Amino acid sequence: MSATATDHPFSVPRYPSGQPSLAAHEHLLVTQGTGQNDCAALAAEQGQARLSHLALPDFANLAALHLALSARLKGARVGLRLDLRGDEAFVWPLHALARAAGLQVDEILLRCSPEGIRRVFCVHCATCQSAAAVTTLTCVHCGVVLEVRRHFSQRLGAYLGVCADADQPYQEVSS
Repeated sequence: MSATATDHPFSVPRYPSGQPSLAAHEHLLVTQGTGQNDCAALAAEQGQARLSHLALPDFANLAALHLALSARLKGARVGLRLDLRGDEAFVWPLHALARAAGLQVDEILLRCSPEGIRRVFCVHCATCQSAAAVTTLTCVHCGVVLEVRRHFSQRLGAYLGVCADADQPYQEVSS
């Protein structure tokens, strides 16, 4: 096994996952922040392509943004490229929504900030929770101390969390 394979497992996503397509007829930028600089930079890169932007601060909550994106994708035509920018807990549920709406993987560009919140899937109670980039955490649903593995499920948009110490699953992990 090469050193590169052990440094970055295959399942862990790499960002950015691609470049904006110059052949796209329309770009839809979705940002966790205001995204004004991102929008201006993308507009400069794309030239004649139509550009629209959805920013989380413009909506009452994340659910409202999801509804707006879903409605926007429902009327989308071939040639749309979706650009998602934010932390992993923000972009991966949107990625799943876009895939369910019919977009292909190569029509979605992911740009994640390395710091920020990510999702962890607890294998013991089958729930996802948001967490900082830590190696261990206590599941908020079942109380098991989890070791966060370097395995990422794109379907769930989450890292795998397994019991850190099978002999003492409900006690703090000793350092």
